[in-house]
Amino acid sequence: MNYNIAISQSRYELNEQWKFAPIKAVGKDGFSISNKSYSLSSWKPAVVPGTVLTSMLQNKEVPDPFWGMNNERIPDIYHTGRDYYTYWFARDFKEAVPANGQQVWLTFRGINYSCDIFLNGRKVNKDAYKGMFLRKSFNITGLLSKDGDNRLAVIVYPPDPVGDPNGGQGGDGTIARNVSHQYVAGWDWIRPIRDRNTGIWDKVYIEKTGTVNLRDPHVVTLVPGLRNTGGKQADAIVKVAATLQNTSARPVTGTLRYELSGNKVSKQVTVPANSSVEVALPHLSLKNPKLWWPAGYGKQDLYAINLEFLQGSRISDSEGVSFGVRQIQTEWNPTTRSRQIRVNGQKIFIKGGNWIISDAMLRFSPQRYDAEIRYHRDMNLNLIRIWGGALVERPEFYEACDRYGLLVLQDFWMSGDCNGRWVDPLKKEDQWTRRQYPDDHKLFLESAADMIRMVRNHPSLAMWCGGNEIMPPDDILLPLRDTLLPKLDGTRWFIDYSNSDEMSYNFLGGTETDLTRFSPSVHSGKSRPGRLTPKLDR
Repeated sequence: MNYNIAISQSRYELNEQWKFAPIKAVGKDGFSISNKSYSLSSWKPAVVPGTVLTSMLQNKEVPDPFWGMNNERIPDIYHTGRDYYTYWFARDFKEAVPANGQQVWLTFRGINYSCDIFLNGRKVNKDAYKGMFLRKSFNITGLLSKDGDNRLAVIVYPPDPVGDPNGGQGGDGTIARNVSHQYVAGWDWIRPIRDRNTGIWDKVYIEKTGTVNLRDPHVVTLVPGLRNTGGKQADAIVKVAATLQNTSARPVTGTLRYELSGNKVSKQVTVPANSSVEVALPHLSLKNPKLWWPAGYGKQDLYAINLEFLQGSRISDSEGVSFGVRQIQTEWNPTTRSRQIRVNGQKIFIKGGNWIISDAMLRFSPQRYDAEIRYHRDMNLNLIRIWGGALVERPEFYEACDRYGLLVLQDFWMSGDCNGRWVDPLKKEDQWTRRQYPDDHKLFLESAADMIRMVRNHPSLAMWCGGNEIMPPDDILLPLRDTLLPKLDGTRWFIDYSNSDEMSYNFLGGTETDLTRFSPSVHSGKSRPGRLTPKLDR
């Protein structure tokens, strides 16, 4: 089974042969460590993707925290201080200096929580790199060693603050001042993760392109009308776009193209020097499409395209994209006083379960995702809701949901416990201060935009949610709802928070009351508090 569908033709992972060492034991800076003359012989093998704790566990420095009372034997970062779990990660790799205008890129799909990156004695990131949910790509062409032997060194710093694991939901709540997952400070269902999952927790890879780098492909499908699961289908519309990044000091003219079911779609583009442009290709009317359906309603047919940018006859870059032809719609049901979902015009009876995370120490794998999602399908569920105290799930999770027909309701990183839904004596700061978490709202929005781009092509992704049991602060919610999601997605329903009246109207009152009274500006001019209109086109 192919678990790597959306991958370019010239990309490989740096997922082995890493070493790590604590900052206190090193005593050198990144300029020295990333020089090949610096010896790593005393460093221990590291797990990447992974965390400090998973590497310590592999080296038998700590016991398995999920066995018996072992977690009590592992020092918690709140008591040790952040330096205890601040570590250097280093790896040697071979990559020659390219010729003929080719470019080499270093990409991190996730670091928790902040880092500095060095390559061959030079610093890679000129600006601060922080935030658990932010991918970063760096053009390292000019930093590669002439002999092709390279040394990469990354120092990873834990979240700040790390939160007091005092037994509260999310500990004292201050972990939510970061743009990261919240459960690591402890919850009623899990003990604290002692290093707060500090580390290079997601994939690292090298990609080689031509002068123009093709990024963030976007596929939107429109399936008008009421469709049946079998028989001949009326046409569907396929809309494809991508960002083209010109790394050269001169304009570049070329062709962006793809082929689908014998149909060739292309557009000539000129990309200005040292700039990026988003290019939308002509719409394709796909004849008799094979539709994607939720589990229990039909097959999960998937299409794959290879999107290419050509300069003359030479491919500068290409990206493979897997997608399903389907359209998700929502409408208000006045009888049930709740929102109902349609896929390809058919009403869907939602049978869902809550998902927090596959592994609390972020030890993910395509094989594990595949098994866990298949179990959900085998239980006759058709939706998974991802809780806001965790993360935007990885592409491999969504690929499994695409295969097995599990719709996904994806929360952003808010929880009622940490973000001030209630008065809580175990929290360090008052309810109204916590309502403004995280500290860096700009970073939250930047991270949200990046995660939207990362997973938006998956047919299983059905709905977005602002947070678990609480909506984000206005200066996050409004641009997220009214600008980022319509621009970067534009096809899915957005719910302001998980128990919003927009989903199901609470006419009984009680604990699940409407939070709009705390943010009156959010819903001004709406016919009903919380009512949003989904945008079904780009």
